[in-house]
Amino acid sequence: MAPSQDGLAQLSMMWNDLHNIAKVSSPDPLLIYLPPFSTAFAGRPAQLPRFLQRQPTAVINYRWAGFSPFQTQDSDISGSDEQLEEDEETHLSWPAPIHDTARAYDWIVENLGPSNYTRRDIYVYGSYLGASLATSLALTETHPHARMGLRGVVAYNGIYNWTMFLPDHPINQVPKLRSMSIFEEILARPGDPDFQELKQHAEALFGRPDNLFDPFASSCLFFHTPGLYVPPSFDASALAPVTSLLDSPTYTEDTSQLWMPSTPPRKSPLIFPPRNSTLKIPETLLLHSTPPPLPPSFQRRRQRRKKEHVGNNFRAQAEELARLMRRSINKVELAERLKWDYELNGLGDEADRRVQVYDAGFNTGDYSLGGKGEEQAAAWLEDHIG
Repeated sequence: MAPSQDGLAQLSMMWNDLHNIAKVSSPDPLLIYLPPFSTAFAGRPAQLPRFLQRQPTAVINYRWAGFSPFQTQDSDISGSDEQLEEDEETHLSWPAPIHDTARAYDWIVENLGPSNYTRRDIYVYGSYLGASLATSLALTETHPHARMGLRGVVAYNGIYNWTMFLPDHPINQVPKLRSMSIFEEILARPGDPDFQELKQHAEALFGRPDNLFDPFASSCLFFHTPGLYVPPSFDASALAPVTSLLDSPTYTEDTSQLWMPSTPPRKSPLIFPPRNSTLKIPETLLLHSTPPPLPPSFQRRRQRRKKEHVGNNFRAQAEELARLMRRSINKVELAERLKWDYELNGLGDEADRRVQVYDAGFNTGDYSLGGKGEEQAAAWLEDHIG
């Protein structure tokens, strides 16, 4: 049975704030905004970024307990019963936010579609936690031939592979041939405090380490297997040192299978989107902030180093997702199309055109996009919706 108009209004109030919807005709493009953190616990609605303020926009108020600078003392989850509050926060950690996002998106498509047989394009923007949700939504809902559906995504300072925070991930490994100096250790640390905060709150946001392996949280994992085992905790390794196994008096060939593995599983590419799917890699703009600069003396020492250490930061996250999306376009989409489209040679730069990565300048410190990023997002949006 279809929900009543009152029921639809209640659903809209629960998940969506609608802006400028009545000012445009139904075929005009619609924007979806996923705020940097959950605003469901805040006493005020999310403020739209400047480049969205004149656009018809639906804000998805997803619930994601664990960390939010918007959370207030009089929020809905606070109360005198501490145990009830703890249970509520556990219930609203992952996967609650992706369920909220999916339900809200379904409501938007069902209730804000064009009134006739015309098309209506949707573009989604998200930052920080909202960027993780925005990319997974875009990757799983971009059906180009749908009358109303997602066509593109803009994301800022997102985490697209949360497993990169785990100790066993290769990006956190010290080269075996040499120990890491104090200076190299400093360089390996992400300089952005916002990035560090997300890392420190991963356990509160996800509850269990295995949730980091969900591709709807870590969009990169749509394109390859993790290459990691699920660890017992967020700061522990899932691998046992080889020396500890061999030195143990209880270790035998018969009992070896009961021990923790000593080597990680092989990381293998996945075909995404699936070949029998109507999904397509969306038009994408991935923005990231510039990490704070190092002191001048450290910068001079870094310039003398032969090889720059590749650390885990917002730029690395964006570039890794972009690389995987471009690879999918080239190896899956265009390779299939080449079988029947003999004029495809002119699309050699299609992957780079469709998936773009830009530095949006230094972090503003308030989780906003900043002036340079606003201009980049507005220009990209203008190119796509006119």
